[in-house]
Amino acid sequence: MKTQLIPILALAALTACSGNVNNNSESAAPVDSTQTETSAGDNTANVLKDAVSVWTQNERIQSMSGEGKVKLPDQYALFDLDGDGNDEILLREWTKDSNLTGYLALFTNGKDGLQLVELTYQTGQIGGMTFYKNGFVKIESGNESGTYGQYDYVKIENSSVVRSFISAFGEDENENEYSNFYKVEAGQERQTISSDEFSSAIAGCDSENTYQLDGFDWKSDF
Repeated sequence: MKTQLIPILALAALTACSGNVNNNSESAAPVDSTQTETSAGDNTANVLKDAVSVWTQNERIQSMSGEGKVKLPDQYALFDLDGDGNDEILLREWTKDSNLTGYLALFTNGKDGLQLVELTYQTGQIGGMTFYKNGFVKIESGNESGTYGQYDYVKIENSSVVRSFISAFGEDENENEYSNFYKVEAGQERQTISSDEFSSAIAGCDSENTYQLDGFDWKSDF
């Protein structure tokens, strides 16, 4: 029996760590969607195959493909981040020699099917994603000097992205520093909120309540 995967939806269209951040863009706007079919029901191998297919079609991966050879993920991990009984899927490009993660992708796979939350770049503890025990995932972007950047705290519930809270910071054209805060409910445009509202919303997102990347059960047998 064939089941159809829903359109892939990224809640926050972010730049890579060294990329530019557009503070006027709508972080919750759907990106171009794709639909595929799979002959698997709840088959892990086929779901992973679909996740890798989304990975290889991602614009960032394609832009780094050089002479047409698309970089594939080296490892995957299954882990129930939001405690709903369904595993989220992590894919990563892992450099064994330096023990570093390059590209990292997070997918949910609940009743609505496979969904890409984000694919980003991470080296050591710079950029990438941070996973919290309260169901939040922080996605970082900005430039290496730290003069501008963006933190998206994405909330996952029941294997779906339900909302995010965004902190965008940097310098304007007059070199004046700014910090802007937003809330985005799934399917809606972002709303400006205060710094106090932002801090209250992400309470519990601290270093004492994180899952470490090296703590996941990474496998290479796709």
